[in-house]
Amino acid sequence: MILKYLSTHELNYSKSWTDGWNKIKDLSNFERYMTFFWFLGPFIYLIERDPADIWLTLISLIFLIRCYKLNHWNWSKQLWFRLALALWAFSLFSAILSPDPIFSFQQGFVWIRFPLYVAAAQVWLAKDRDIRIIMFLSIVIAMLLMCAILISECIIEPKTRLTWPYGDVVPGGYIVKFSLPVFCVLVAIAVAKKNKSGFYSGIIALVSIFVSFLTGERTNFLIRACSGMLGGLVWKPRFNLYIFLVLIELLAVFFIALKKPDLLVRFSSEFVSRIPIFNMSDNNGYWGTWRGGLQQGLITPLKGIGPSGTRNTCIALDTNLPDWLPGKNNCANHPHNFYIQLFAETGIIGLLLGSGMIICIILDCLKARAQNSNCPMSATAFVVPLALFFPFQQFGSFFGQWGNLFLWFAIGFSMSQYQGWNKSKFIK
Repeated sequence: MILKYLSTHELNYSKSWTDGWNKIKDLSNFERYMTFFWFLGPFIYLIERDPADIWLTLISLIFLIRCYKLNHWNWSKQLWFRLALALWAFSLFSAILSPDPIFSFQQGFVWIRFPLYVAAAQVWLAKDRDIRIIMFLSIVIAMLLMCAILISECIIEPKTRLTWPYGDVVPGGYIVKFSLPVFCVLVAIAVAKKNKSGFYSGIIALVSIFVSFLTGERTNFLIRACSGMLGGLVWKPRFNLYIFLVLIELLAVFFIALKKPDLLVRFSSEFVSRIPIFNMSDNNGYWGTWRGGLQQGLITPLKGIGPSGTRNTCIALDTNLPDWLPGKNNCANHPHNFYIQLFAETGIIGLLLGSGMIICIILDCLKARAQNSNCPMSATAFVVPLALFFPFQQFGSFFGQWGNLFLWFAIGFSMSQYQGWNKSKFIK
């Protein structure tokens, strides 16, 4: 009954739920169990980093074994994956020549599981649209569970940065990055449908963005807000509904800010004053982390210092150089910007390979939109990589774990909307 209220003509959850489970019944035992395991992902992510990492890594490894047994490698000829593979290989080369080769090699080696997971989602687990919709609903349920957990934290243990259920200030990564594909779809439906499906989709989207604000994670909140606004524009928008939804969001955020003035400060003057591209002064630590990465990249411009190597070399840099670069270095575990980190740790070659990979991922998601613009999942797919890889923002580590687990899950779901890869000219 609930699925009927949420369903639209273009995204019929109720029908796809029935059809999807019927298709799963027809799979072999192995394929069926792996599909069940994939559906559990959103709930495993609610536990902690290690279970989520094991889940994603197992899927990546089993996918490779499956491809070997079936001799199924055509998918690997996609340009985005070739660039990912080239970036991985070059990062290992940089690691071998780095000051700390064992540590750097380990950091670079395990990164490949993220592109492998994306490929597994795209060409194996999520190749069927009805099965993708079942996973979509799984993500929605898990996202609402996380919202309930964080609202409970606000009531029981209120603070500026929320930490439940992980005990660390990262739950915004789940709300924003992990569930970003479904959020964009919900907003798109909310501003396109003047009926029950639009209303309930809008309510779910509004709850999630309010909770994102409550986490105190500024960059993640901006990612969600901007992605929602773009997602609402790219699929059959009714502009009166669009403006209404934006106004409701602004009013609700303003109301919460008045009730929690510490959040108002955190998201207003304090935030603006620390944006690196606007404030390059000595006392801006956010710019300082970028500066340290830029300086390291200029010292080793071709090959970089090796994956995750900047955490060890930043402290030894002569901050008087280069004299044209303003500010003061702030040495952290990484430069907090993917593109600066790629330049610093894999040089200009790694930066070009990584940037090319990201561009190809966005373009493939745009192809999904071109092939099936009537489906809100396909139409909004490109918003996810565009937002998550948008260059002028604070990132986690490119070669890190927790943040990447959130990010690459969302990329995998978005890339699964593009199934034209097996009809491309490189397939014989």
